This record gives sequence, structure tokens and C-alpha cells, in this order.
Amino acid sequence: MTDLTADEKSRRAADAVGYHRVHPDTYLVGREKVREYAIASQFTDPRFFDLEAARAAGYADLVAPPMLVSVAGVVANRHLFDDGVVGYGASQLIQADESMTYHQPVVAGHELTVHVHVDKYRQVGGFDMVTIRNEIYSQDDEHLVTFSTTLIGGTPDDTVDIGEVAANVVMHGVMAS
Repeated sequence: MTDLTADEKSRRAADAVGYHRVHPDTYLVGREKVREYAIASQFTDPRFFDLEAARAAGYADLVAPPMLVSVAGVVANRHLFDDGVVGYGASQLIQADESMTYHQPVVAGHELTVHVHVDKYRQVGGFDMVTIRNEIYSQDDEHLVTFSTTLIGGTPDDTVDIGEVAANVVMHGVMAS
């Protein structure tokens, strides 16, 4: 998507509003993935690690940590960038915000299907902002999670590398040794 002008990227992002696609592959939530994600996220709740503790709490299996579903979302959203649906490649965007609403808990054994929606486009200060929503369902068609994220792309003058800008904001005041 680097061959597109700033205006073409903006136009594609705006035109993508209303887009919907059911990702063709499912994401199987496995026990070891639940445990690994919980460890990496520094969660200590036994329902993430101990099957008996999860069942004693009323769950069918290990409970997935809250952000584990974002892995399935990233995989499902990938085509938006790889296929140029929104006009930007994934490396040309930064995340502005996200929200997640759980309708039911996600547990090991769930096979997730992700419905990808492009809900909103706006331009603020010359930057394109695109809101993507994922509706996540189980293999039994149970609506489990609604996950929404807003991404920012572009620059007012299209000469600044947004990745460099983000790195400078994140690393502000940190000196290289």
C-alpha cells in the first residue's frame, strides 16, 4: 500500500465504512494458550491455570484472560491491511483506543469466529482515523465479545514517518546509551 498517495489512502479508508467480512478461519482457544497468555500478562487468578478451580467457579474449562481474544482479532483484521481495504498497511497505523465488551466468558475449547466490520472514518488534524469492530462468536454461535479499536494513519503533510513519530512519543525523555 506504499504506492498510494495520502489522498488515495484517505479515500480508501473512508470508502471502507460499512465493510463486513466473516474471517474464513476459526481460532481455537486451547488450555496451553490460555496459560501462556495469562503468564505473559502477569495474571495470577487460578481460573486461568487450574481446570478444577475454573470448574469450581462454574466455568466449563480454563477462562481466557481478557485480552486473549485480541490475538484472534489481529489475525482476522490482517486482510484489511494486506488487501488494501483501508488503504494503509498495518505498519502505517498506530492504535488510538480500544474497547472490549464481554457478553459471555471465553474459555478453553471455544472455537472463535470473527466478524470484521469497519464502522467509522474521520479525519482529525490531517490524520485519518478508522474504527474497526470485531464481533466474536463461539462454535455454537454464542456471541462472546465485541471488540472495537480506532487506528490512526497518515500525516498532515505526508512527509513524516508516523512510526518515527510514535517512537518519539513513546520514548520521549529516554536517552539511548
